[in-house]
Amino acid sequence: MNQTLAEVLILAINALGAGILMMIGGVIQKIMNEMDPPTYRWFLNKLDKTAMSNPFGVTIATLPLLAMTPYFIVYGFNHWWFAAGSLLWFIGSIITKVTNLPVYRWVGNPKNTDPEELRRQQRKLQTGNTWRAWITLASVILMAAQFNAWAVIIVLVCSAIVTFPLLLLARKYTPN
Repeated sequence: MNQTLAEVLILAINALGAGILMMIGGVIQKIMNEMDPPTYRWFLNKLDKTAMSNPFGVTIATLPLLAMTPYFIVYGFNHWWFAAGSLLWFIGSIITKVTNLPVYRWVGNPKNTDPEELRRQQRKLQTGNTWRAWITLASVILMAAQFNAWAVIIVLVCSAIVTFPLLLLARKYTPN
C-alpha cells in the first residue's frame, strides 16, 4: 500500500465518523433536548449500550487511531495537512472522552436522580457532541487539503450529487 492510498482510506473512515458525529450532534442531540428527564435517561442509556455494541460504530470510532499509528510509523509526518488533520481528530477524540464519558457514567448511575443536575449533564453532553462533530469535520477538511484542489473539488461535487437526491427523498418521507 502506498502513502496516498493509506491517506485516502484513513480520510474516508474519518469522513464517515464526521457524518455520524454531525448526525448525533445536530439531530439526535436536539431530539434528546426535548425529552423529559426520565425519558432522556432511558434513551441515553439505551443509546450508549447500543452504540458500544454496534460493530460499525465502534469500528468507525476507533479505526482512525488504529490506522494512523502505523501510517505515521511507516510514512512519518512529512504530509503536513494530513498530519494536522490527524492531530485535530485525536484532539476531538480526547475532548469526547473528557466531556462525554463522565456524563454517560452519571446518567447511567440509578442513584443520580436530581433533575437539575441531569439537565446540566445534558448540556455538557450537547457541548461535547457539538465540539467533537465540528472538530472532526475540520480534521476531514485538513486531511483533504493534502490532495490537490481538483481532487477535493471532485469529491465535493460527487458528495453534493449523492446528497441532493437523498435530501429530497428524506423530505418526501418526513412528517410535517
